[in-house]
Amino acid sequence: MKKFDLKTEAELEAELARLGARLPVSADFAVLGEPVEVAGRRLANRFVVQPMEGVDAEDAGGAPGELTFRRYRRFAAGGSALIWFESAAVVPEGRSGPRQLMLTPANLDVWRRLVDETRRAARAEGCGEVALILQLTHSGRYSRPAGRPAPVVAQRIPALEAAMPELPAAEPVSDAELARLEEAFVATAALAERAGFDGVDMKAVHGYLVAELLGARLREGPYGGPYENRTRFLKNCVAGMRQVLARNTWVASRLTVLEPSPFPYGWGVAEAEGPWRADLAEPLRLVGELSALGVPLHNISMGYPRFQPHLNRPYDRPLAGGPPAPEEPLLGVVRFQEAVRAVRLAAAGTPVITAALSWLRHLAPPVAAGLVREGWCDLVGFGRSAFAYPEAPADILRHGGMVPEKCCVTCSMCSQIMKDLEGRGGCVVRDPELYVPEYRKGREAAKARAQTRPA
Repeated sequence: MKKFDLKTEAELEAELARLGARLPVSADFAVLGEPVEVAGRRLANRFVVQPMEGVDAEDAGGAPGELTFRRYRRFAAGGSALIWFESAAVVPEGRSGPRQLMLTPANLDVWRRLVDETRRAARAEGCGEVALILQLTHSGRYSRPAGRPAPVVAQRIPALEAAMPELPAAEPVSDAELARLEEAFVATAALAERAGFDGVDMKAVHGYLVAELLGARLREGPYGGPYENRTRFLKNCVAGMRQVLARNTWVASRLTVLEPSPFPYGWGVAEAEGPWRADLAEPLRLVGELSALGVPLHNISMGYPRFQPHLNRPYDRPLAGGPPAPEEPLLGVVRFQEAVRAVRLAAAGTPVITAALSWLRHLAPPVAAGLVREGWCDLVGFGRSAFAYPEAPADILRHGGMVPEKCCVTCSMCSQIMKDLEGRGGCVVRDPELYVPEYRKGREAAKARAQTRPA
């Protein structure tokens, strides 16, 4: 696997040519600083901070902690016009770990303060008004509310169970429980509006519960089988939120276009035996339907990051014990952008956000500018890169580029912290004083668990 060693746009173009791939590239970054109209609201530029979990809740109730406040102040001061807050679980049993955030009536005032401090940080740095979206989630088969696996699944999926044998088998969640969860999503959306967020997002990506329902072809009842049933939960939640939220409060989507389990499982996969092959017909249909329902933004991702991270976050270094990427990381960047381009064509004018550019380091801006200029996307999101280099948008717009020594090096250590569960998440390389100890804490805990696990 070729690790990143590119220095110039010319070298990037040559590497794309070697791989027989193409990405639009532009040396004129002015388009990235243009304002964007989203459902009647003006974003000051095209940069988005993507949702990245810091797993640093203050208490068992999920209130944001000191490091949560620090992270979002830094994001806001960095110049992005839209900050997509990390996922907050809508019920305790749907948390990915004991320090995942939750928004509840009991901690509403803490969230209000977080929203206020985030907005003040942007104004203090001359970044103007930022838009804030809160992502709402149920972790599904990845739920670990007490630190131990407690999966909640839409259906049994043999390929996932084989890939993650550490997760105990679980029977599918009942229809009655799914109906209760719809109410929980809507109720948490109403709390987010009271906290001061401009909108909310249904997290339907990366194998979490809402995404898994999209591929539940073998499930019986109102949430499984035909396409209309498999998309029911997501659409019901969107419709329910629209009924209780103000007209100008956004209900956006972080939508997967590919959950690559072999057919008849998975989403965005072809109806064929054997290894999965992509077929985006259903995801693109859903994009169009969500646009018609008034969803103001589409934020796209794909794959199961726990064991297929090359699909949504191409990397140089895998998670501990993980295999190297099965392909050149640049091919993963290209595949992701091609999927976003297809989504934008299906979105009927609704703005679309791209991602998966962090592997490009300081060469991300010319690609981002090219993508926008050629109509592949409308906004440009950074996740891992925002952990490492939150002020990148300001540097791009004010100084004409990113500083290579500040860039994310796609080492996977921020993801490792989240997986190991003990530490709090951030950039180990660029913010070492805080996050090297957190990384080591998690690694030591993971090794201790491995030693006590039955052979």
